[in-house]
Amino acid sequence: MIESTPSRPVQFLRTALAASWSMLSLVVFIPLALVALPVDRRQRVHDVCSILWARGILALLGVRLVVRGAERVSRDERYIIVANHQSLLDAAVVVAALQPLTPVRMVARRNAFRVPLIGWGMRLFGHISVDPRSIRASLPGLQQAQQQVARRWSILFFPEGGYSPDGRMRPFYNSAFHIAARGGVRVVPVTLSGTFDILPQHLTVPVRGGDVLVTLHPPVGPLEQTHEAALAASAACHQLVEAALPRP
Repeated sequence: MIESTPSRPVQFLRTALAASWSMLSLVVFIPLALVALPVDRRQRVHDVCSILWARGILALLGVRLVVRGAERVSRDERYIIVANHQSLLDAAVVVAALQPLTPVRMVARRNAFRVPLIGWGMRLFGHISVDPRSIRASLPGLQQAQQQVARRWSILFFPEGGYSPDGRMRPFYNSAFHIAARGGVRVVPVTLSGTFDILPQHLTVPVRGGDVLVTLHPPVGPLEQTHEAALAASAACHQLVEAALPRP
């Protein structure tokens, strides 16, 4: 369902409230998760706090989350998760949709880790920094992703490397699929639909509220540990994700 477009003052107020929640809630959530760490090695407190943080942002912006295919993900299995990237909202959407299903840590651009509070929390709780402009600079983060997906968490990639400028998908980088192959884990392709219409790349205030659809496709793999297998999986997942987007 699409909301009627509210007035700009209403949208500015929603955005201000969501931004305030995003920052102020972390003043409570980050220390709480840190205090719990000695008796919470699996970071379940972090996971619950991250869900509350993300859902609070979406609710204040008037975004309603619809998740399809949740039954395809098992809490007892770890995955590489690959999703299309349409908007600044995508991070909150994937946390709200996926964190209740499997413990997730995100691969994000290095500059995201410089943002006060959010970036600090990401660094403290195992999210992974990469630089899409440099394979060498990204290598430690990718190695960390390989270790974590084998031991602790599902790892989320946006393999397009950045937001879509027009809502259409760009080609995938293949690192996520090589990591899945080497780690012996399956890949879950995810289609995010609706975030571009609510908050396109060139805006800082959402146009409106409305539904965001998160579609979890059947897991792919495990993959053979070859370059060809990773490329084939990348192409297949790209096709699955793109096919679930609404036609222009």
